[in-house]
Amino acid sequence: MAVNYDVPMTWKDFKALEKEEQRDYLQHLIDTYGANAVSFAEMFHVNANTVRKYIAENDIGIKLSRGSRVDRARWNDFLGIQETEEKAAEMSEVHPQPDSCGMQVCSATMRFCGAIDVDLITADLKRVFDGNTQGEIEITFTLKGE
Repeated sequence: MAVNYDVPMTWKDFKALEKEEQRDYLQHLIDTYGANAVSFAEMFHVNANTVRKYIAENDIGIKLSRGSRVDRARWNDFLGIQETEEKAAEMSEVHPQPDSCGMQVCSATMRFCGAIDVDLITADLKRVFDGNTQGEIEITFTLKGE
């Protein structure tokens, strides 16, 4: 299978590649964008720990650096994410900035339905919380019977 290094791929497609192709693809993204487990997780829509575990257990042959800095503008361009005014407004809600009216977002609700994909939910939460966020989280869920 020919791998196009300049196109994002799904987790399923990535895992279908030969080990050497997986290594070459990830190494290209590391060299080009400064990609790391978190950015790979963003692309694959899985948890960063899932990426780290897969790389380690399958002896892919790359070293992930937790401290590396992704070139966010280029990475977003690679993923096809466009920074729009709406996105900037969304980010200011997630990371409230002081403003003249003194208002900020105090709570939000996320709902997921269908087959529960814990890795995808975790990845979505990691996009919302930057690691410096303080507050309370309450988790309530409803499961359908078998």
